[in-house]
Amino acid sequence: MREFISVEEARRIILEQISTLSVERIPLAEAQGRRLAEAIVSRDNIPPFPNAAMDGYAVRLADVQQVPAALRVIADVGAGQLPPETVPPGSCIRIMTGAPVPAWAEAVVPVEWTELGSDGTVRILQVPTASANIRPPGQDVRAGERFFEAGQRITPPAVAMLATLGVAEVPVYRQPRVAIVTTGDELIDASQPLTPGHIRDSAGPGLSAQARWVGAEVMLQRRVPDDRGLIEQALEQALEADVLVFSGGVSVGLYDLVRQVLDARGTQWLFWKVRQRPGKPMAFGLLEGKPVFGLPGNPVSSAICFDQYVAPALRRMQGQQEVLRPRFSAILEAPTPKKAGLHFFTRGVARPGADGRLYVRDTGPQGSNLYHSMVRANSLIHLPEALEEAPAGLEVQIEWLPWTIEP
Repeated sequence: MREFISVEEARRIILEQISTLSVERIPLAEAQGRRLAEAIVSRDNIPPFPNAAMDGYAVRLADVQQVPAALRVIADVGAGQLPPETVPPGSCIRIMTGAPVPAWAEAVVPVEWTELGSDGTVRILQVPTASANIRPPGQDVRAGERFFEAGQRITPPAVAMLATLGVAEVPVYRQPRVAIVTTGDELIDASQPLTPGHIRDSAGPGLSAQARWVGAEVMLQRRVPDDRGLIEQALEQALEADVLVFSGGVSVGLYDLVRQVLDARGTQWLFWKVRQRPGKPMAFGLLEGKPVFGLPGNPVSSAICFDQYVAPALRRMQGQQEVLRPRFSAILEAPTPKKAGLHFFTRGVARPGADGRLYVRDTGPQGSNLYHSMVRANSLIHLPEALEEAPAGLEVQIEWLPWTIEP
């Protein structure tokens, strides 16, 4: 087992053990937010037939070369109706937006260019160009076109396009099932009043929310005291999941029973401790082929470790190609604490400056027990381990926290 490794090495070790999950087909109505498991190729031209781009009159060009031209209106055609296959010379049809344009029609004259007579005729006041206001077949998508790729996230516009393409059952990667277990005699439920020696469990609800944010299914969220038998029972339940996440109890202290229970069960630990702050006492291993994350008990440390290590693994399981968020350059507006030898994940507030650059400052005290630093942040400031200090004016790398840029 590796110990006290770098952030980059920890991430590499984790992602080497992660692969995409199996494929399932789900109704289109349930597909939003999931990842496509297969490329989608259009079977049809979209639109499948030429249709009117606006309300007006379908005409032959020969009948409207001299304007004003009076044409006899022999039919009204709305969307979903079929036009007459032929019309006599000097005639036209009134047509509505989206209605099929017949083969004989060479243009659609907009209503605004016409005057309707009382004798069943219409006066055409301007000469249209060929194919004016006619949408050709395949203008949007052509039959045989590869429109979506595997791994693509299904957004609301993608749902609409999949419906247009006739994809009623959508092939997606299965959602990873996550088990989240928080441990500690001091933890109580959010509904309980605080008493001496106790704190409310924030890691359980918070980590569950983070898991759902990246598309996972939380199949177990359980809080257990420092009792070996109860921890063993929680582990048995957790093994039904694809990913096991423990918060607290993975160090080597007298009451760190989670580590003991996992060791006894045969967990293969790949690393323990990462050169970072917060979240140094983090562990990762495999149990029965399933990834096991041992996160620190402090709530901020736990949240940061989940964001930086567990979330990318969950994204890869769902077929996402780029599992790490992009980073952007920003200028520190004020000095922030930094210690050489540790990669700092400093919670920050970033803003655009008048000069077009990003500026960022920390959220204040950065203690791993101070959850307000997470709530107030819109970004993480990356301060690499080689950096000895972080003065004002230093150019740094930041990444936006996902819940601050998505509704």
